[in-house]
Formats: sequence, structure tokens, C-alpha cells
Amino acid sequence: MISAGKNERLFWEYKAKKYPAPFNPATLKRTFRLVRTAEKLGAEFRGRILLDIGCGTGIYALALAGSVKSALGLDSSYEMLRRFRTEAKKRRIKNVKTLQGDWSNLKTGDLAKKFDISLASMTHAVTTLKDLRKMEAASRELCVYIGWAGVRKNPFLEKIYAHHGVKYLPPAGAERIIPLLKRLGRNFKLIYLKDSWQWFGRPGDALKDIEVSLRVNDAAPDLSWLNKFLGNKTKDGTLTHTTTARKVIIVWRPEQKRLTRKSGLQAENKPLPCG
Repeated sequence: MISAGKNERLFWEYKAKKYPAPFNPATLKRTFRLVRTAEKLGAEFRGRILLDIGCGTGIYALALAGSVKSALGLDSSYEMLRRFRTEAKKRRIKNVKTLQGDWSNLKTGDLAKKFDISLASMTHAVTTLKDLRKMEAASRELCVYIGWAGVRKNPFLEKIYAHHGVKYLPPAGAERIIPLLKRLGRNFKLIYLKDSWQWFGRPGDALKDIEVSLRVNDAAPDLSWLNKFLGNKTKDGTLTHTTTARKVIIVWRPEQKRLTRKSGLQAENKPLPCG
């Protein structure tokens, strides 16, 4: 399980270089499967202004660019956003912008009702009551959360983690967000669904990924054991492993309060610094 804070940020900067591209066929298929599920819960993206929190390489913002009015992708990783902008330029997508920064550091007043939909998918950016309130403050219509739901299985990685004394667990998701929404008194709709994906590549690349993952979990990689283990799992120069997981999609309407200076959510005309 990846630890939070500085270690997590370093992990994602590393992962950004090989993170799935938004228009990779398998990635695009998974994205629209989740989008269609969110639409069944009442989310309508067509013609809307979208805020994509923890946008990564643009898996949602760019994939939805053809239907939304505009989209802003927010991420703390420079490399993720560089790939996002490169992909947008390559495909001549004009209605998207990016903003680098931590969600927790953005001022609520700067975001107030600037978007129709706030989306947070598979990101650690939204984990607290304050994070959820900020999502609601940014959105005029709906909030959509896609996250882990207590199940993540990968026998290959589980053996590696166990050897190093680390539990292979899914990051916190539904078990944290659902109680917070209930605390806020929100009427929300949700669906649980299964997902899976496969990693394949050279054992040397797998070793680099595993080393980084173990180090951010404060575990020293046992390189001698790892090289032997990976060698036994490699066939014809290629190594593969599969992850299966349960995810949750939650859709809700933010509390509609009159925006006043007293509430700290007053609308401002100052634009967000986008790139």
C-alpha cells in the first residue's frame, strides 16, 4: 500500500513517464465503461464544464473533450501534465487546460461554482471532509468520485510484498468517502464494479517499478531475491502480471447554498492560472 505525502508524490512523478495514455485502446475502453456507469447514476457530461481532479495524463479530461464544453485538468505532477498537454496538442484538442498544484492548497473561493461537474478518479487528492467540501464548492451541478473499494488482488505482487514485509492492500477509497458523505448528509448514488488490467514488459522494467514501490513503502528491495523471482516468472523475455480490483462510482449533488462572503464561498471573477 503506497504511503501518503512526500513518498506518494515521488511515486507518481516516477509513474508518470509510463502511465497509460488516454487514447490507448484498452485505457479508453475502461474510461468510457466508467463514464457510462456514472451516467447511469445521473451524471451528464455533454456540454458541461468539467474539473478533473488528479487528472494524470488526461484519461478523463481528454477522453471527454469531444463532448464537454471545456475541461480543466488539475494534478500535482509536472510530468503527468506535460504528457497531458502533449497529447492535447497532438490531437488538436482546444477546449482543455491544465493547472499544476495540490488540491489541498487551492483556495475554495477561487473555485466557487466555476464548473458544472467536479470529478475525482483514483486519486489521493480527495480523502478528507475538507476535500469533499471543496469539490462541492467548485461544482454547480454534480460531483463524481471514482475510487478503490476494498479489493485489490495480484498474486505476483502479493508474493513480492509479503517477502518484504509489506501488505499489498488497496489505497483508501469507498470506506473513507462514504462515511464522509453521510456525515455531510448527502443523498448519493453508487455502484460497485469489478475491474482488471495487465502489466507486461521486460523484467528490468518490472524491477524498477517494484523497487520504487517498495521504497515509498519504506521497504528496502531484496535485489538478489527479486532478480531470481522475476527470472522464474519471465517467458521469452517478457513478464506479465494481472491486477483485479473492485471500484466504486459515487455521484451526488452538492449542497446548494447561497454564496456569501460569510460562507467563504463567494464567487470571484479572477481566473485560475491555467497552462
